Amino acid sequence: MTNVHDLDLLLVVLSTDPRMVLCLEVADGLVADHGGNIVVRSPETVMFRHGILFDAVKKRSGLNVRMYESYHGADARAIWVALDEEYHLDTPWFTPARWLEGHGVDF
Repeated sequence: MTNVHDLDLLLVVLSTDPRMVLCLEVADGLVADHGGNIVVRSPETVMFRHGILFDAVKKRSGLNVRMYESYHGADARAIWVALDEEYHLDTPWFTPARWLEGHGVDF
């Protein structure tokens, strides 16, 4: 992803099944200034203690959130709000009960 700019927020999503949001990070500088690598401000990383289901963020935000995409304005705000709501559930992501309550994977 070469369009990352200084202070952009980055969601780190694990490609598990189901996918899980691990943390939120802040870009430190332009990718071009770091040889094409994304550098983050580690002290500003927000780890999600229980993880957050990526599909739950999609569902709560009402958007078809996609990996490797950039979001701005109202869409970015909707994703932010969905993350916050999921975070405050304070529920482990990797449990059948979590999936069945309708906030994650549909069986």
